[in-house]
Amino acid sequence: MGLEDALKKVKSEKYDPKKDDISSGFQPIPDGTYTVSLSGVNHGVWKNSQTDYIRFSFDVVTGEQAGRQEHITPILADKKSNGDPMPETVLTRSIKMVQKIGAMVGFDVPDKVFLGANESENYEAIQEAFHNAGVIGKLLKLTIKSSPNKKDPDHPWRNYKFDTAEQPTTANVEDPFKDAADGMTITDDDLPFE
Repeated sequence: MGLEDALKKVKSEKYDPKKDDISSGFQPIPDGTYTVSLSGVNHGVWKNSQTDYIRFSFDVVTGEQAGRQEHITPILADKKSNGDPMPETVLTRSIKMVQKIGAMVGFDVPDKVFLGANESENYEAIQEAFHNAGVIGKLLKLTIKSSPNKKDPDHPWRNYKFDTAEQPTTANVEDPFKDAADGMTITDDDLPFE
């Protein structure tokens, strides 16, 4: 999709820059199974709430949705925004998700990334561990399946399943000039300019 096509899409949505939010018209990636690359693992802070988060970003690399992104933010905070304890089921599911994503790209996530003094330290440790493991850019399969959200029907829950994907192979090409320089001496007389 070029810039002209994108502009046509904005026009077809009847976007009004004076009234509409820039995310209006945003459509999530449809339910399905996609080959994706793990394009980022980033620790950040939400501007409005000043709450830390860890975001796993995935780029769809094949098919009709190629070029689109899915972002997943597991929750590892001990407390909800209102101060109540975070349900254990939320925390265990988030830990499993981080471990699963790691396993699907060939990285055994160490326990220590979950044992910091607070979620900010944990998110920073997760980011660092994934980046140091060299798995950014690795492929995996991502299955998205939506389910109803009773509290907010306009925003259904997005459920994720992860599987391994075949990694692309790189060509094993030897340098065709590797032997050319052995024993060769270049002098000023060999250069085409003075």
